[in-house]
Amino acid sequence: MNIEIKNLKKKFDANLILKDINMTIEKNKSTIILGQSGCGKSVLIKTIYQLFSFDGGSILYDGKHDVEIDKFSMLFQYGALFDSLKISENIAFTDFINNKTNFDKKVLSLMNDVGLEKSIFHRYPSEISGGMKKRAALARALYKNPKVIFLDEPTTGLDPINSDKINELIIRVITKRKITAVSITHDIKSAIKTGDNYYFIDNGVVKDKGYCKNILKTKNKIFKSFINGAKY
Repeated sequence: MNIEIKNLKKKFDANLILKDINMTIEKNKSTIILGQSGCGKSVLIKTIYQLFSFDGGSILYDGKHDVEIDKFSMLFQYGALFDSLKISENIAFTDFINNKTNFDKKVLSLMNDVGLEKSIFHRYPSEISGGMKKRAALARALYKNPKVIFLDEPTTGLDPINSDKINELIIRVITKRKITAVSITHDIKSAIKTGDNYYFIDNGVVKDKGYCKNILKTKNKIFKSFINGAKY
């Protein structure tokens, strides 16, 4: 899915969070949104996801204003697995809550895709590692075969080794499944590794954009300052 965002504005009460956002999220590519905490990244992806309405501008999904929400999925920052549900039930959550019971085969296939052993199928989130939780959350995000996947700080809380593993996994999965990916992150190394295009947001406005492979060559002073202060 190709998503075109033009002059997007979003406010909460009198506080204008997104002031004038223009960007193109290209079909079957990985777009990275970078910026300091509070710059509007999370509000932006939730607005694209239609979790929030907006106050000005437009969002076009393959040239249309309307989109089926089931075409979207999200990997939340800390996984957001349900502690009271088994890993299999978490992954198949959309079917599980509708009392469907024939999801085992699909769950096992997805677990294999994200590198999870079938031995944790009946375990609970408290019984597995942080890296495994991220993988399970990714499997859940992929369960309904989305056209677009949003990833909120996918490497947060992971050590460098597991962060690198998650990055490799994200690349492999979105390439194999031909998914449009939109990620927000502070992790410059992850952005360069997993992204095709980037947008840098500061104070509710896009201040820089380009190819992820060229991030470190940016001439934008604000973005340079962000890079120098970011974890890399």
